[in-house]
Amino acid sequence: MAGDWPWPGDTPLVRARRVAIAYRARLLKADRAACDEFDAKLAEWGQTWIAPRLVTVDDCSVLGPAEAAEFLGVSVAEVRRLRLAGRLVGERVRGRWRYRVPDLRRLVEVPRSRKRRVDQGLA
Repeated sequence: MAGDWPWPGDTPLVRARRVAIAYRARLLKADRAACDEFDAKLAEWGQTWIAPRLVTVDDCSVLGPAEAAEFLGVSVAEVRRLRLAGRLVGERVRGRWRYRVPDLRRLVEVPRSRKRRVDQGLA
């Protein structure tokens, strides 16, 4: 059907990120200096997810909260929230949280499905 989003499992946040990244790619082609300047401003504001970067970790790696946040393109607080919500598995090693790269990849690669709420009175 025309107008349907091509990635139906995307959350509103993932959709917004896809749109922002597409606009960034077009800005990069049109005016690289402006794109670099805006990337730097966003990085100052802690929004490093917008600019693509090379990730050099393998599936055997175990990351701390700050590294996991950078890998996911989110804040450390969001990593904690994901763990507390049961969406990210973490383990405490000598009193510090650690996250396995395969668990982080799974979170990035598998879109979160939204459960539809069924009104009990109408069923």
